[in-house]
Amino acid sequence: MSGPPKEPNQRTCARTCAMRIAAFLLWLPLAFGPLIKAGDPAHSRPLHEGSMLALDNWEARITPESLSIVAKLKAPENEKEVKEIVIAESPGRIFGVESLETAPNSARWKIPELGLTVELTAKKNRLQIRFQGTKELEFPWPVTGRDASLSALMYPDGEGLYIPLDDPFWKGIAKRDPCRNTHGGLSMPFWSYQWAGGSWTYLAVSDLQTTLCLSESGERLFDFRQRDGFPPYQIEIWPGGNSPVSPALEYRQWLVETGQYVTLDQKARANPEAANLLGAAHAYIFGDGRSLEFLRELARMGVDRMWLGYDENAGQGENFVGREYIGEAEKLGYLFGPYDTFDNAQDPGSADSQESVWGSNIYPTGCIVTERGEIQKGFAGRGCELSSEALALREPEEHNMENRIAQRARTGINSYFLDSDAFGDLYDDYSKAHPMTPALDRRNRLARMRIIAEKHRLVLGSEGGAAWSAPVIAFAHGTEAVSNGLLWALQRDKQKYGGWWPPTRPAIFFRPVNTSEDFRRARYDPSYRLPLYQAAFHGSVISTDRWETPLTKFPVLMQVRTLLEALYNVPSMWSLDLRELRENRQAFVSIYKFFSPIHRSAGNQPLADFKWLTPDKSVQRTRFGEEIELTANFGRAPFQSLPPMCIEARWLKSRRRQRYLPCALSDFRPLRFPGMNQEMPTT
Repeated sequence: MSGPPKEPNQRTCARTCAMRIAAFLLWLPLAFGPLIKAGDPAHSRPLHEGSMLALDNWEARITPESLSIVAKLKAPENEKEVKEIVIAESPGRIFGVESLETAPNSARWKIPELGLTVELTAKKNRLQIRFQGTKELEFPWPVTGRDASLSALMYPDGEGLYIPLDDPFWKGIAKRDPCRNTHGGLSMPFWSYQWAGGSWTYLAVSDLQTTLCLSESGERLFDFRQRDGFPPYQIEIWPGGNSPVSPALEYRQWLVETGQYVTLDQKARANPEAANLLGAAHAYIFGDGRSLEFLRELARMGVDRMWLGYDENAGQGENFVGREYIGEAEKLGYLFGPYDTFDNAQDPGSADSQESVWGSNIYPTGCIVTERGEIQKGFAGRGCELSSEALALREPEEHNMENRIAQRARTGINSYFLDSDAFGDLYDDYSKAHPMTPALDRRNRLARMRIIAEKHRLVLGSEGGAAWSAPVIAFAHGTEAVSNGLLWALQRDKQKYGGWWPPTRPAIFFRPVNTSEDFRRARYDPSYRLPLYQAAFHGSVISTDRWETPLTKFPVLMQVRTLLEALYNVPSMWSLDLRELRENRQAFVSIYKFFSPIHRSAGNQPLADFKWLTPDKSVQRTRFGEEIELTANFGRAPFQSLPPMCIEARWLKSRRRQRYLPCALSDFRPLRFPGMNQEMPTT
């Protein structure tokens, strides 16, 4: 927090271009027309008859030369017509094929001109596809989403988005920020489409080499790299349920089946303090928020579960978080801990952040080196990106990370927030002293997060909470956000958004901002939002919105954000000092009193169901385990007996009902989401 907030997508895109890493193409129809023109010489080549693979409830017809796949779903007993859908296409090339071998459940062939071996295997209802390369190669496949029967894209941008394929608003948004890698640019490595029979999901098993683009052309590529040891390119495709969150529920099941899922209850058994996340509000504290009076004010408000985060700046004098504060927070039952980052190093003589100062001359010898032999600059030009491999190699003798963690643990903290490590911002390092690939970078980050969570038994959180980090972290800040490209653009306007001054009350956290309609719609329009991350990880990782977008940052959005968070059963994010706490006392207490009991009961339960109850998606329902059902009315008119802008909790076992109408800030204005064709009320 003592440095500027991350702009991960911009940083990632810049690195992606340099690395030329993997790419898939998502077809959000921005233009129309075939990619191979009529009369192209490729059409004159003889093609093998389509090979048919049999799966549990469908068949896949493969054309090896074009790498196209047509799915043929078996007709239910009450239907005569068999449904067909094109689920994968090549972006316009026909390849020569050799050594084609087929069986009812598999197919294998070689594409000599590309040095590729292609294998397809039918396993239950999932088609597993594996490409093995033998030379460095740029390889674009598949193009998806062009079949006319597909209606919408389910896209794990942060929490998740539902994007109608013919939606003009999202066609424009997609052009601004078209490509995301699947190991961090997206929160989970899959994408899905809705169609009349349910959904189709594409899982990037080889997530480190994959980028998804909402694109109308074949410009993005998959790269087989000798540097990586030519790991295979693997993807799984399957037809799924008709719920809009079915893809994420099915992904969760895949994680369970492959031994990659750890529940919050399991994490709490290893560290009982993790259970105190249930029902806790989350806040970063500033200025006199680090005073005993602040803690006593929370106690007087009846708040007995909180997560409090802070940077460690000894120069803040009386506002430094010391042992007395930590002791009082512990008595109140709160989780509390410092912000830290291991991904930045600066010259100790001019560093702008204590977290970026390392001993043993780590700066600049531990900096990441680019392919051009240049030091990789840190975010916003601050120092350098610190190589996780450089730190790991020096750790046995120098104990740089261990000493830092242990020093902070000795103050009595019970939690730790490690910026960036779980986000998925992974690097190549061309240094001869500490060479590193993204795969090694990820292993290093997981190892050091485990030191914090398992060796020191601190309740660990990090930025983003990419799927691969979920077994290690207990909470994630930023995952509940979506479409951050618009946020980065807004934050560049320091006069409007605010910067890092004054230190005890930075404007970036406390200055209210009026946002554009595009910003409001892309990030918080309920008709586009989808709880995909909750469907996969509710009951494993507790997620929130970003720390520099506290609930009070956008007054016009406060009610709709509160409803979304309550519906998804996730905590609100706050930036607090005594003044902020007292000025927003009513809103804070009302949210806490509704959210906390529900989250204590259901926060460790999976999201079991999500539904739209009206055609305009203005009324939505979630269910968590067999504990609780939440129904939110984002519209202007009542739904049955549920008032506008109100949420109702129904306890499934006791049948008790509870309603909550979020408070609005004093400068709240009516908010219109065109997709709903309804105006949000002010009260």
